[in-house]
Amino acid sequence: MMRHMTKLLMITVLVVYLLLSGCIQPSANTMEPPTSAEDNQVQKLVIGTTNKVEDTNINDYCFGIFLRQMSHQALVTISADGDIVPELATSWNTSDLKTWTFHLVDNATWHDGKPLTAQDIKFTMDYRKKNDPNWKSVFGDLLSVEAPDNRTVIMTLDKPDFNFLMNLAVYRILPEHVYKKVEDPKKFNTPDAWIGTGPYVLKSFDKATGLLHFEAYDQYWGSAPAIDQIDIRYFANTDTMILAFQKGEIDVPYAYATGFSPFYMPKLLNDEDIGIMIQKNGGITNVLWFNENKTYFDSKVFRQAVSYAIDYEEMKNIFTAGYGSIPDAGLVPQGTLYYKETRTLAYDVNKSRDLLDAAGFKDTDGDGFREALGGKKFQPVLSTRSDMADNVRAVEMLKKYLNAVGIDVQLKVMDRTSFSNSLDFDKTHEMALTRTTYWGMQMCAGYGSGYIDQRFYGWSMVNDSKFQTIVDQLTSTIDKDKRKALAGQIQDYYADEMPAIAVYNMDIIQPYNKNYAGWVYNPYNGVLNYDTLFSLHKV
Repeated sequence: MMRHMTKLLMITVLVVYLLLSGCIQPSANTMEPPTSAEDNQVQKLVIGTTNKVEDTNINDYCFGIFLRQMSHQALVTISADGDIVPELATSWNTSDLKTWTFHLVDNATWHDGKPLTAQDIKFTMDYRKKNDPNWKSVFGDLLSVEAPDNRTVIMTLDKPDFNFLMNLAVYRILPEHVYKKVEDPKKFNTPDAWIGTGPYVLKSFDKATGLLHFEAYDQYWGSAPAIDQIDIRYFANTDTMILAFQKGEIDVPYAYATGFSPFYMPKLLNDEDIGIMIQKNGGITNVLWFNENKTYFDSKVFRQAVSYAIDYEEMKNIFTAGYGSIPDAGLVPQGTLYYKETRTLAYDVNKSRDLLDAAGFKDTDGDGFREALGGKKFQPVLSTRSDMADNVRAVEMLKKYLNAVGIDVQLKVMDRTSFSNSLDFDKTHEMALTRTTYWGMQMCAGYGSGYIDQRFYGWSMVNDSKFQTIVDQLTSTIDKDKRKALAGQIQDYYADEMPAIAVYNMDIIQPYNKNYAGWVYNPYNGVLNYDTLFSLHKV
C-alpha cells in the first residue's frame, strides 16, 4: 500500500509540474492557430508506429487504418468533436432511417485522374459485401445501393438505423475501374491497390523495414494539405519508438485508438521540443469479455463472481499511474452522450467466493481449485494479444486474482490476427481481455452494443431478447428523450448481467513535436487526421 501511495504522490507532483511548465495540452482546441505563410509549410513529417502493416491489400487491418487517414475517403467522416461531417458526400437526407440519399462532391478524382462517380460507391458496397469478412457485422441490414446519376447514391436498409452514418464513416470507397478486375482483394497489393481520392498518395512501401512513404496529391479535389511528404515508420516495440522520438528521428509516435503509457512521460519532460496532449478516452483501455455461448460463461452468477474477484484499484494504479479511472459496471465510459452512473465495480473476495459456491463451483478434490458441477475439472481460458505489452501483464494479474478465489484460469497469449479471428469470426474464446475503440463503442446501436450483441461483432455473444430489443429500439429511435431512456436501460443491463467487465480505463497520452503547431486530437483516429494534416505548421 505504501508503494502505491508513494507512486500516486509522485504522479500528482508530475502532473502539477506538467501543467505549470506548459508541457501538457489539456485540449486540442487550445492549439495555436495555423498561419498561411509558405515558409511554414512542413516539407516532411515522420510518424512512428507499432501498428505493423503486413501487406498492402485492403483487407490488411493496419494498412487499412493508414489508408483511411491518408489516401482513401468515405462518404462521411468523424470530426474532432465526434460529430459526423461531410467527406465525399456534401449532404444526405433520410425520412425514415431506412432510405438514405447521399449527394456527392462534383470534382473529386481518383489518384490516376479518373473522376469519382456514384457508381464507385455502389460498386464498393456490392464488392465488399462479397469480399469483406466483417461486412455482416457492420452492414448486415443494407439491402441495396442505387446510383440513379453520377452524383446521387441511394442506400436502402432492411430496418431503421439511427447509427448508419457512424458505420459509413470508416468505410473506404474503392475505384470501380481498378477493383472490378480483382477477384481476390487479399492478393491484390500492387500500387494500383493504393489508388484513392484522398489528399495523399502512397508512393512506396518497404516491407522489410515497414516504411510507408506518402506524398501530397497535387490534383487533390480539396484544399492542399499542410505537409508535403509523410513517412510512417514501423517500430517493433514502443521502447525503441520513444527513444527514436527523443532523438528527433520521428516527429510523433502514433498508435491507433490508444495513447502511450504514463511511465514514458518522465523521459520526455525535460525536452523543450516535446509536448504532451492528454485527452479523455472514448473507448475503454481493457475489458474482460465473456463468451456467453460457452458453457459456464453463460451463468450470470459466475460472471458476477469474477467481477468481485478483481482488485480494480490495484489494476488502475499499476497500469495508469494516476491517468486512469475505474469504469462503472455499466461499461460505458464517462463523457458518452447519455452516460448513466451505475454501480461501482467493487473488489470483494468473500462475495466472489460465496457467488462461486452458489453457482456450483466448489473444490471437491482439495487441490485449492474449484471444480464445476459433477466434479468436472474447470480450467477456463483467458486470452489476449501478444502485441500489447500491458495486456500480457494484465492477464497475469487477472490470473492471480482468479486463482485467489479458486478459479484455475489458463492464459493464452495470441498474435493479433489469431486473436481477432477468435473473437470476430470463430468465436472460440471463453474469456478475453482487450480494449474497445471509440468507433467500436459507437457502432451498431452505440454504447458498446456491437461488441455485445451476437448479431454484430458479438464478442460476448449475447442472444437475449431483452437486450436485443433495447438495441433495436436505439437504432430505430430519433427522439432524444427516448434515446436517453434506452441508453440508461442498456447500461443497467450491462451492470446487472455483466457480459463484459471494464477492468480499467486510461486517458489518452499523446506526445508530439513542439516545433510544429496545429496538432489536433480526433477521438476516432488520434493525431493522424485531416485537422492535423491540413493545419500543421512550423512554430
